[in-house]
Amino acid sequence: MKSGVEHGVGVVHVTVDDAMTARLEDLVAHPVYSTFWLSYHAELAARRAIQPYFEEGENAVGAYLEIRHHAMAGVGAHVEIRATVIEVKGRFIRCRVEARHQTTKALLAEGLQDQIVLSTEVLEEKIASALR
Repeated sequence: MKSGVEHGVGVVHVTVDDAMTARLEDLVAHPVYSTFWLSYHAELAARRAIQPYFEEGENAVGAYLEIRHHAMAGVGAHVEIRATVIEVKGRFIRCRVEARHQTTKALLAEGLQDQIVLSTEVLEEKIASALR
């Protein structure tokens, strides 16, 4: 890793649309921003926080995700998901994740996301092993 990763921040901006609502199979459970999509955007923000610090031949894999929903956001809401690096221990990187409604600034969700940095070579070996 390049130096400075301990100060990494990644941001994702989304406008909630119908595809991001809470669905279970073909049923719309709730017409609001789903935990599924929030989790995806949290992972993306965390990746953006560390990717600029990869050395040539490095990559990372997600190892942990914890999300606590506090409030809802409806279709059309503008949401900012921010991941901030809070811990670096060797190859282990932890981000704090927050999702906020961009208009009201209400905290929609918060949590943690961990990533493990690996060489591309090691990662390719692990993927090949998983595919066997």
